[in-house]
Formats: sequence, structure tokens, C-alpha cells
Amino acid sequence: MKKGVGTSAASRPSRLQLLLEFDFNRQAQEQGNSKHEYFLCEQYPPSTKPVQELSPIGIADLDLDKHHLGKVLFVRTIESAIRDAAVQNIIQDETGTVQRLALYNTDAAVNAEEILPTDALFAIKEPYFAVNANNGCSIRVDHPSDLVQLGLNETGAPEQLRADLAEQRKSALDWKEEGNAAFGKGNHLSALHAYNHGLEACDTSDSETKRVILRNRALVNIYLIRFEQALADAKAAVIPVSEQQDDQAVAVNIKAYQRAGHAAYKLNRFQEAEECFKRVKESAPGDEDATRNLQRIEKRVREQSTGEYDFEEMSKSASKKRNRLDHADFTSNTTIKEADAHGRGLFAMKDIRVGQLVICEKALCVSFGSDEASQTYSILDHKNERGSVGTQATLLFKLVQKLLYSPEAAADFFELFNGSSNRKTSLETVDSLVPIDAFRVLSILNHNSYGCPAVRSSSKAAQKQIASQSGYQSTGLWLKVSYINHACDGNVMRSFIGDMMIVRATKDISKGDEILMPYRLPNAINSATQDELQRIWGFKCDCGICVAEAATPLSQRKQRAQLIEKSKSLLSARPLSLDPQKVKTVTAQIEKLLVKIRNTYDEQRFENRPRLGLVAPGLWLCQAYRHRGQYEEVIKTATDLIRDLGFIVTIRKQTLRVDRTYCQLEETAVDAAIYAARAYHEQGATRTGKQMKDFAAELYVIMNGESRGFKDRFNEI
Repeated sequence: MKKGVGTSAASRPSRLQLLLEFDFNRQAQEQGNSKHEYFLCEQYPPSTKPVQELSPIGIADLDLDKHHLGKVLFVRTIESAIRDAAVQNIIQDETGTVQRLALYNTDAAVNAEEILPTDALFAIKEPYFAVNANNGCSIRVDHPSDLVQLGLNETGAPEQLRADLAEQRKSALDWKEEGNAAFGKGNHLSALHAYNHGLEACDTSDSETKRVILRNRALVNIYLIRFEQALADAKAAVIPVSEQQDDQAVAVNIKAYQRAGHAAYKLNRFQEAEECFKRVKESAPGDEDATRNLQRIEKRVREQSTGEYDFEEMSKSASKKRNRLDHADFTSNTTIKEADAHGRGLFAMKDIRVGQLVICEKALCVSFGSDEASQTYSILDHKNERGSVGTQATLLFKLVQKLLYSPEAAADFFELFNGSSNRKTSLETVDSLVPIDAFRVLSILNHNSYGCPAVRSSSKAAQKQIASQSGYQSTGLWLKVSYINHACDGNVMRSFIGDMMIVRATKDISKGDEILMPYRLPNAINSATQDELQRIWGFKCDCGICVAEAATPLSQRKQRAQLIEKSKSLLSARPLSLDPQKVKTVTAQIEKLLVKIRNTYDEQRFENRPRLGLVAPGLWLCQAYRHRGQYEEVIKTATDLIRDLGFIVTIRKQTLRVDRTYCQLEETAVDAAIYAARAYHEQGATRTGKQMKDFAAELYVIMNGESRGFKDRFNEI
């Protein structure tokens, strides 16, 4: 361990050195250095003790590479904050000693100066003094709950760091006006701190001013997405019936109930929200805002209880600028239970038919690729050889900030699987914050987050992202869905509209069955699937497909993998882009490869199981045969392809039946059904063609959550 002072000049820079360094870093950022790399340090837990229970320590007494347990460092910021991977400022303690402060895991969209404002008083709980990425030293705060912004007259803070007399002489009304001005400029955190100071300055007998500030703070907390605090403030701002109720009192109570109603609504406490808006209607029967909100609540309650959504309207309402949607969760079809060797899982509470809605859930938190600064951050974990980039990183920052102010959400979130760590964190509010372990949040996200499109699964942009190696450019976390275990041939499939995840049944599910879903669509080469699952989630799959693959001799699997790799160069050329002779030549080659690949699948082991190595060449042949007008071949190949995805199709007396027991659904099944439908129509078998088209439409809705886009898809093929 190295002593912080007296060891080297680097560990105790002068005020001038730090000011010059900050100016240089600010200029570098202004010149376009927009990439921010967050290097994870050795994990440590957040402090769970209040400031008053910790012993003061000065900057000069900090040891390098040490967490100073049981200690608190009181400091003031002395510069305008800058943002890199962390929000940074220069701090000084009561002796005038200065040091760098680096605060990680803050919302990238919030101005750095609002997070670490100039000349603000902070308590750093159990400070960690460490070498930073530039080989300098800084006081590093990875858990934002370890940094507490203090009030004007904090009793434990050194006298030298207290607010000056001018600040202390401000009245509650002065602070209220300062908060209102900040709110008017969109500086919500600054407004919040001003209102906090105003409440601190309130005389105990001045209940009217206190209620005004509480109402205003409730509104700020709504904007800051701190709904539990907003609800508490709004309810505390209501003038009780026991006091005189003149017209002015009624008017301000309407404001308080409106804000309480909005906060309760955002917390999905629809009954409480309804009561608040009904109070508004009692005082102001013509209030249109209350009427609209009562109508919204009625819709949300219906969605929550019945799963009846207007998906067409939901889809139309979603856009890149409006992708956080106003809908309730429907999760009552499922329950969480132990799932044998797979830990906890999600199980059906009733029989669910193929295509029916299993879950529709709003994200607890989502970072869209279209959000500000969403693509400029990365997290580097050298110890575990993992990295998170873009929205995977900014989701961590957004989620930590959300959980800091929501004990309710934090309690639900920390129930999720987090890999190997068994460390528990106290979730009781301390110093007005929930002690959030940012490292544990990241571990949970690594095991439970999902990529998602910016708008909807059915959009062409989303389809292109799925087809690309990079995948979706947005990332979110859905609480109930996180309990679904993986199976390549699972019984549900997910899709997205905005921040709503829609989970539909891909096959009939009986009451008591476990809900299973492929985390990633399986690779045609099973070893690649297993390697990816092991690398990302730490397990190997034991579904029906993977069991059949494992039972196949290694030599046979290697032969199949070689044939699949060989086919890739042939499949890269689309049939429509080739001249007729070339199409004929390549078609013959792929036909031969298809036979060879098929022969690597044991008929008994894969009797009804998906044979994924046949899917890509089968789709190519469907395109080629249709291009050449060979409709009989299209029907046969498309039907084989559908079968190779585990759907057993039979047509008897012009009636199409599908056995989905072992199916593994992917977009290729939709395309194959469309190819078959169009080929049947071309041959005059219109009834069978319509049934095949309906089958394709059913698969499309399961894959995309809605029917929007199917007509275009059908016409394109």
C-alpha cells in the first residue's frame, strides 16, 4: 500500500496543476474527443452507512489504492465539471488540500455541471483513492450512492466548508425562486437542489411556503423520473381538510393531486392514481386533464388485467422520437418458480394456445441508439475479459440512476440472476439514496439484458440489424421476462414495439409448463451455438436440438460443419443477381450440397427435430426455383425447409395442418411459407395457397408482435 501524501508529486498535485489540467481536458473535449472508456477497477461494495456514522478524514490522510472504510471525506467542488468516462471536478477539503474527483455511472444525457456543480458541498463516504487511467490519482466513486450532496447547514461538515453567510441568509422564498428559474431553463437537478435548500430554510411555522416548494419539487422529481419521491412530495403538499379550504387552497390542492396522480401512474399504481384524479374532478368537474388521465387509467387497467392491447395503434404511435410508450404490463399468465437445474424460471398459469400473448412488458430501463450520447461510451472489464459498448454501457448508467431513487424497483431488480456473485446489498434508503452496487448491476445486465430495435421489430431497419453481425443498436432490461430460461427450440418468441416487449407462444403451452425462449437464434453449427451461450451467459444448452446434436458422432458433426462452411460462398450470391446459366449451375451445386448435409442428420435422432444446417441452402433454392418458374420445386423445397425448422406440415383433403411440437421459429419460416403460398396460387391451388399464406401471417405476428409489414413482405417475395 502506498501513502497518499509524501510518496510522489503525482498523488498530491497543486491547485494550479489541477486547474491547468482541467482546462486542457475541457479544450480537448470541445475539439471533438467524444469516445469515453470506463475501465472497471477491482470490485468493492457501496457504503451502507449514513454520513453521521462515519469518521471524518482529510485528503492528506488518504492512502493510495485503499477503500477507507468507516471514513467520510467532506469536500467542496472548485471548478466547472467536465465529462469523460466519469464526471470530474476538482475538490478541496477544509485544509485547502485539493484532489481530483471522478464520479462514474451517471446518466450520460445529464449536463456534468448539474451533477457536480461548482462550489457545492459533498460527503464522499468510505472514499477510494486510486490511480486513474492517465497514471494520475483521483478519488474514485463507482457507486453514486457513495457521494452525497449536503445541505447548507450540515451538522457534521467542517465549519470551513459550510456555505458562506450570503447563502445561509437566503430565505426559503429566495431558494424557491432560484429553483423555479433553474426549472425554467431545463436544469432540473439544479432546481431540485435549490428546492432542497428552500425546505431546509423553511421556518417550522411556515407551512404554506413549505407546501409550495414541495409541490414544485414533486414536479421536478417527475421530470427526473424519481416517481416515488414525487408522489411523497405531492401528497405532503396537500392542504388537509382540517385547515381552512378557500378557493386558493382548492386550486393548489388540485395541483398537488395532479402531480401525485401522474407519479402514481408512472409507478403503475393505477388505483392510487385514479383516486388522485377523482379528487381533482371533485374540486374541478370540468378539468379536462383529469378526464383524460382517468380514461388512460381505464385503458391501462384493462391491458394489465386482460392482455387486450391495440397493437396496431401501439405500432403507429412508436417512432424514434417517441419510443418509450404509455402502456401497462400484462404478466398474469405466468409465475416464477424453481426450474430444477436451471435455477428459477417462468411457468404458465393457464393453457396458452399458439400465437397467443404470453407477456407484454414495458422495460424497466432501456437505452436506445437514438438517445443522446448512447454510442460514445464503452466499459472495459479486463479481469473478466468482457466489454460493453454503446447502449450496453449507457444502459448501466441509466439503470443505476433509476435504482438510486427507487427502493421498490431496486428490490425487484436485485432478485435477478447475477452470475457467480452472491454479495448482497442493503436496499434500505441511506442519506436519501438507495445504496446501489454498480458492479452487481452490470453483472445482472450481462445476464439479463436484451438487444432491441429503436422503434419496432417489423421495421425494415430492424430486419437489417437482425441480419447484420452487429445486431440491434438498442439495449433494455425487462424484469419478468428476465426469468425466462433459454432453449433453442423454446415455446415463445419475443418482439418489440418501442420499449414494450411482446412475448407470444410459438406452440401450444399447457398450464404448468416452463416458458422457454432462445436468447439467440441457434447457429447451424451447434458447437458455435454452445460456445456463444457459454461465453455470454455461462451455460450450455440442453434443449432437444442440442441433445440430438450431442448424440451425433463427432466425425459426423465435423463433416456437416465443413459442408455448411463450403455452402456459404455459394449462398452469398442471390439468384436474381445471376444470369440464367449461372443460376442453373449454382442451383445444381447447392442441390448436391443439400443432399450431403441432409445425410449428416441421423433420421432417428432428428426425426421431427429442426435440422438447421439445411435452412440457408433451402431458402436459396426456394428463391432460385421461383425465379425460374419451377413452382412444384418451390412447394417441395419450401415445405422441406419448414419441416427442417421443426414444423411438420400435412395437407389432407385440401386442409393444412401443422404440428409445432418441436419447432424452432425464425424469420426464414415466414419466407418459406410465403414462397409456398405464392407457388400454390400460381398452380391454381388457391385454397391451399390461402391457408399457407395465413400460416405465414401467423408466424409473422409471433415473430414481430403485430401484423404491420406482412402485406409488404408477402408482395416482395
